[in-house]
Order: sequence, then C-alpha cells, then structure tokens
Amino acid sequence: MVSNEEEAIRAYINKPESEAYYINAFKAYENNGIAQFRWYWSWWAFFGGVFFLLYRKLYVEAAVFFLIGIMSSRMPIASFIIWIASGGIFIYFVYKRYKKIKAQVDANISNPSEQLQALRELGGYNQWAVWVAVALNVLLIGFIIYAVSVYGALGIEEGMH
Repeated sequence: MVSNEEEAIRAYINKPESEAYYINAFKAYENNGIAQFRWYWSWWAFFGGVFFLLYRKLYVEAAVFFLIGIMSSRMPIASFIIWIASGGIFIYFVYKRYKKIKAQVDANISNPSEQLQALRELGGYNQWAVWVAVALNVLLIGFIIYAVSVYGALGIEEGMH
C-alpha cells in the first residue's frame, strides 16, 4: 500500500500543474475517512463538460452526461442547470474513480513503486480529448461563420429588393 495518500493522488493525476488542485479537492471529499460529496468547482469541468470527463477517462459518465445533454437540449433552463452542475460535480467523479482504482491497486499489487506506476497508467488523462474538443469547436465556429455569412447576406439582399 502506498504510504502517502498525496503521493498516490499525484501518481493518479499524473499532471504536475494540476496535482495541488486535486489533492485539495480529494481532501474536501474526505470527512473522517468517509467519502462525502461536496461541491468543488472546476472551470475546466464547467467549460469542458463531456470532454472533461473523457479527458479524465470517465467514459460511462461522459456517455450519461452526453445523453442527458441531448435530452435537455430542448429545455434551455435544464441545460443551463446541468451545465452549472457539471462544474461542481465532475471532480467528484474523478475522486470516486481514483478511490476505486486505488483500492484495486492496493489489493493486487504489494510493491509501493509498482502501485504508483499502476496508478499513473490507470489514472492520468487523455490528451486526445482536448484535441477533439478543440476540433469540434473550430468546426462549430466555422459553421456559424459560414451560416451567418451565407444567410446573413441573403437576408440583406432580400431586404434591398
């Protein structure tokens, strides 16, 4: 068993610039050794949404929130509430996955350095999720610019006749 919980979190997160944030978040979820949900804000989760979940290897949660997003898309208030909620709850999903993986690693690997390596491999992040998010947003912006230029020009011409 890894003796230092912070060392295990660092290995799992595997991104030095984010380690302190996650250590603080994970500590906030612990209450006398018992995991409890608490609101913990993340701008990345808020703006990234499903892509944040994919980035942190939370595939099932990403699929669920994607479907919820589709179902709520016709209800602007519901979509807005879900969007706000994602910023406060997605980090908890990362925490729950960490606890599950850490328990599996502790149960199956006795060497501390091998445990840390396993946490790095099973945790971490998917850089491809960032690239997919960027690509889709660029396509969306391109489509919007195209639509405005084509349909905007048509509207102006029709008004002149």
